[in-house]
Amino acid sequence: MPWMTVFLVVLASVSVLSFVLEVNRAQGAVAQYFSIWEEDIAKSLLVKQDSTLLDKILGQLKEVHSSVAKVSVKSVEGSCSFQSSIPITLFSLPAGQVQVCYSTADLGLKTVTSPIFLIGVFLGLMLVSFGSRRELINRMQEQKLQSELERNKEISEISRQVAHDIRGPLMALTTLTQLSHEMSNEKKELLSLAVGRIRGIADDLLLRGRALTGGAEALPKQRTLPGDQTDIIQVADRLLKEYKFSYPQIQFTWHQHVKAEKLELPLDEMKLLRVLGNILNNSIEAAPESEASVSISLLDRDQNWLLQVMDNGSGIPEEVLPQLMNEGKSFGKENGNGLGLYDARKTLQAVGGDLQIRSRVGVGTQVIMVIPKITAQMSERIS
Repeated sequence: MPWMTVFLVVLASVSVLSFVLEVNRAQGAVAQYFSIWEEDIAKSLLVKQDSTLLDKILGQLKEVHSSVAKVSVKSVEGSCSFQSSIPITLFSLPAGQVQVCYSTADLGLKTVTSPIFLIGVFLGLMLVSFGSRRELINRMQEQKLQSELERNKEISEISRQVAHDIRGPLMALTTLTQLSHEMSNEKKELLSLAVGRIRGIADDLLLRGRALTGGAEALPKQRTLPGDQTDIIQVADRLLKEYKFSYPQIQFTWHQHVKAEKLELPLDEMKLLRVLGNILNNSIEAAPESEASVSISLLDRDQNWLLQVMDNGSGIPEEVLPQLMNEGKSFGKENGNGLGLYDARKTLQAVGGDLQIRSRVGVGTQVIMVIPKITAQMSERIS
């Protein structure tokens, strides 16, 4: 492991530094001791008549510093890894020298118990801990990225396969709308709308599958040019026709509080259909058994359009609301996957909008789609 190698290098460097300091400290203590007794030692060496004082002085030297192993006025007998020669003078005249040998084991013990060594070990362990944690996080991120890539690849294959398989029955439905003479014009229109939505879903799945494997450049461009916008009024009218036909027991109402025949939004038509459809599906699933109603309103508020969907369903507890738009969070559905509201908010936020929910248990739920208006500045920025 690279961080362990760094730790060992740091530990070795600190050990060498601490050992050298301990050797210098021992030599300094010995030199200071000899400076005090230098005159007496010199007299003993020069007179050479009474060595009692000299032996006593040299004997006490081991008590000055525990690292002193041997002391001799001659050369030290035996092997000695660390030694020093102390010159002895008397009145500035040389009187001899003393050989001092130091214990390697004692110096090593002092080294590993010195503050410098202990601080170095602590800092080294901190460095290894930080490095190991950093390496673990990087490895986990790599594994997560690899897992996401594999998942995206699998989703891509499924999306492309589903899009391919849908085209067969879709062609049959298209042919049916053209050949059926007994079907009323209203039913033909509804069938054509449903076929168009299925075709859009298939195309969207195919493009998403390509994007997951081919990179961001394969993503379909958001239709945000001034002449290629989504008409929210037309989309709402088309979608309401489908739901009124499919759910005749529910009363759907459309309130357009804006005097306009056409309102363009900076949102792709299929995405608007998917977002509004998911919200309507939630309202239908929460609808009561009798006198169920769903109201859609379009309001003008400053720089945004507000598209509101209100129902008189069972409602949502207040403590559940903050988590309801998170991925995977669902409420009151046996087979809910928690993707509808999450995808809706994500889609709206991508164009500068937002999704808001208000609800009371036993009264109903209000979902507000905040969609920014197309301004001249936005058009110039897009173009």
